[in-house]
Amino acid sequence: MSQETFQWVIAGGVALAALCTVIMAGTTVVIYKVLSKLLADAEDVSARVGPVIDTVRQLGKDNATRFSDIAFNVREITAHARDISEVAKDQAHRFAEVGKDIADRAKVQVARVDAAMDETVDQVQHAGNNIRAAALKPVREASGVIAGVRAAVSTLAQGRRTSVDHITQDEEMFI
Repeated sequence: MSQETFQWVIAGGVALAALCTVIMAGTTVVIYKVLSKLLADAEDVSARVGPVIDTVRQLGKDNATRFSDIAFNVREITAHARDISEVAKDQAHRFAEVGKDIADRAKVQVARVDAAMDETVDQVQHAGNNIRAAALKPVREASGVIAGVRAAVSTLAQGRRTSVDHITQDEEMFI
């Protein structure tokens, strides 16, 4: 590489370094302006929030005992709520047991009533059969007596006996 080319490369590097330095200086100026604006805004916010913070501090100091009482009451209420929750859970378990016991007893009673109803129906049917038999027996006997009287009256009314032909014919039909 020649001396002249080398000098041009060095000059280009120096120019590039100078350009970077100018860019960095510009960037630093822009950053300074942004930071000074942010600082001014922060001071403005601080000036506005300062009295509010002072008021909150004063309220905190003035009401410290009240806050303490409120915190104590909240702890106490929480403890009572926990106790109530445990009692309610215990009562729910007891009600569930009572409900199960009632259901079991109801099942037993329903089974007893069902058995009693079955027995009553059986007794009513048996009584009905006995009544029917008791009522039909005299009717059958009376029917038999009436049939006998009818046959006797028929025989007496005809005054004669049936012929042998008629008897033979009846026997042949029977066989």
